[in-house]
Amino acid sequence: MENVLINKVDMLESLYNENEIKQFSALTNTTRRLSNKDEITIQANHLCQSIDVDIYLEGNVTVDMINMKDYPYRSIENTIEYIYEIKKSNINTVLLHLVGNEYGQDPYKVLQDHVQAIQQVRKHFSKEELNITIDPFMTAFNQDGSWGVKDEFGKLKYLETLNLLAEIATDYSLAGADGIITLGRVEGEVEVTKKALAKISSNMKIKSFSQNTETTNAYMYLENLPDQLETGQKILVGNLTEMNLRTILDIHEGADVIIVKPIENFHLITLTLDFITNTQSVAAFLNSAKAKELLEANPFVKHKVDQILADLDAFEAKCAGVTVGAYSVSGTYFIHKSFEKEKGGRFSLGLMDELLKNAISAAGDRLDSILDRNAMWIIQNK
Repeated sequence: MENVLINKVDMLESLYNENEIKQFSALTNTTRRLSNKDEITIQANHLCQSIDVDIYLEGNVTVDMINMKDYPYRSIENTIEYIYEIKKSNINTVLLHLVGNEYGQDPYKVLQDHVQAIQQVRKHFSKEELNITIDPFMTAFNQDGSWGVKDEFGKLKYLETLNLLAEIATDYSLAGADGIITLGRVEGEVEVTKKALAKISSNMKIKSFSQNTETTNAYMYLENLPDQLETGQKILVGNLTEMNLRTILDIHEGADVIIVKPIENFHLITLTLDFITNTQSVAAFLNSAKAKELLEANPFVKHKVDQILADLDAFEAKCAGVTVGAYSVSGTYFIHKSFEKEKGGRFSLGLMDELLKNAISAAGDRLDSILDRNAMWIIQNK
């Protein structure tokens, strides 16, 4: 037992020469950490506060949302009051989920109600004071969880759906919105949105849920509606080839911001950053065996990919202005609030701090913003 404390380097001497051993002996830092300075610090301008607005609630009221502690539906009046509070934390960007319609309601009637809601909010905040992005999800949300205009047999009316997307983009822009979410559900949704905005010379940004997947934890507030959790419109979880393909196609069609949803898909943030900064990566992916196999089965999409490959310089020019964002789904919010309840705010804040820092670092200098229901809480408590 006495020999246990003796310093032995016999094995090292057989692996390293004398000079190398001296270099190890001279080390004073006993950890692998190279820096004690945070490379990433979470700032208010990194974040966009999500707000669910029930446009049919009257007065200054809120209504609790299932599984979403401290995150209610808000009336328009309450939303305006809440935005003033958000701005006190130096967060000047919001995402408005405009909700409140019933299934089967005329989407154009819902759209006009959305326009009035946007106008009411915009009256209180100039574009210099507040950047507003709108989620059009509830304009044509169906009982089965799908999105778009359907016929009496439940089949998507494709041309009517594209027309609705063009109307939404036009009306949102004229109402004063700064950005619009494209949902990652319908073929050509970015392209038709871009064309509609170009027609009115609008600079409203297109923020695309390009890799939108059938993630059941994205809708914690729909726990009693399991039939809506599998829409049949979104990409299957783990289908990376299709997610990357959709990212590239949305950039080609005119997306300004690629928003990775859910935020936990850090690999997609990194891959998106690579695509918008390195066209050789785009070409290599589009010419890969997996991509070609998928494209051969989808000639409509293949035609657009052929256009990209035929003029990579044009694609590179489009990428120059593209940024990357990320979206925390309701399931992520639920997890953080559950930990806050069970382990306390400090523990929950630690989880969010790690999540956001990883997303921000993955996006690098092309970060747009992180869309999160907890944005203000994070800034107030960090």
